[in-house]
Parts: sequence; structure tokens; C-alpha cells
Amino acid sequence: MLRRLGALVLTALFVTACSSHEEPVLYRADYPQYESADALFDRANLVVEARIVGEPRYLQEVTEPDPVSTDPQLNPEAGAPAAALAAQPEAPPMVITVYTAQVLKVFKGQAQVGQSVEVKELGGTFEGVTYQEEHTTALTQDGGYILFLEAYPDSPAALLNPIQAKYPLDSANNPAPLPENTIKVTRNELEAMS
Repeated sequence: MLRRLGALVLTALFVTACSSHEEPVLYRADYPQYESADALFDRANLVVEARIVGEPRYLQEVTEPDPVSTDPQLNPEAGAPAAALAAQPEAPPMVITVYTAQVLKVFKGQAQVGQSVEVKELGGTFEGVTYQEEHTTALTQDGGYILFLEAYPDSPAALLNPIQAKYPLDSANNPAPLPENTIKVTRNELEAMS
């Protein structure tokens, strides 16, 4: 599932909070960046207007480095003394939230109005601990969005980029970019790209 976290997280670094977990565990990830709405649309295989419905579910995937690799380019711990490896803190688990998005309009891809599509994002609350990705805003229950997704046959769809690929709908039901997103898109542009 991690290999399909979406627009393929290229690297993920973890900033762990104190062991009491009063503070959230923060993820830092690099995603592909897009220069225009056209680039987002071209890369996505599913572009929909959708409403997040129901309760999300949370998944956990523990990631461990490949101990077999002896290539320092592929495994930075290759050749390190066992005592040094044992002294390193354990990496936090990868927590993924899966939302159900009810499709209201299809701009691109294999979906139908009224269909439910599962959409996953990095982060969530799992076993009493909050995990969150830095500099992003999670999807909200009952929120309406335009979503630029990569859909998979055997896994929930993923946003191409957690900031650039989701546009909350404003009070007039128009897509509004998140504050960190400089790419604006209108319904007319989406219709023209369709």
C-alpha cells in the first residue's frame, strides 16, 4: 500500500515527538510538484467532484529498511556496527487514513456519479496517537472537493499531491486552492479539459 500512497511519496522523513505521544508524530514527504492545472489534469487518471462521507478508517504499515542491501547508496546503514543499529530509535509506523468520497461529477476517468471511491492520505489517529503530514490539511468529513487522483484497481485512490491535488469547494460551490497552493482552477477550465 505504501508504494501506492499516491503520487508516490519519493522520500519520507519522520520527526517523532516525545515518547508520551502528547504531541503528534509528524511526517515529511516529498511529492511531485505540478506547474499548472493542465499538468495536474494530464497526470491524474481520475478527476472528480466529490463529498467525503462516513467515518474514515485507519491503516498502519510498518516500514523497515531492507537489511539485505549492502550498497551504501541504497541502504545508508550498510556496514554499520550492529550496536550502532540497535541504538537507533525505531521508525514510527506509516499511518494512512482512508476516506470514502461520493462522486458528484466526473471530469476524467472511470467513475460514475453516485459511486463511492476510497481515497487515502498519509496520517491519521491510530491507537491513540496522532500522525500528521507537515504543511497539509486533511480531508474533512462532509467536505466537498475537486480531487485529482491516481486510481488503482486493488487499492484506494491517492491524491497526486496533498496540497495541489485537492480543492475544497467554497460557499458558492467553486473550487478554492489550499493556502499553500498557487494553482487555481475553475469549473469552466475543468469542463474545457474534459
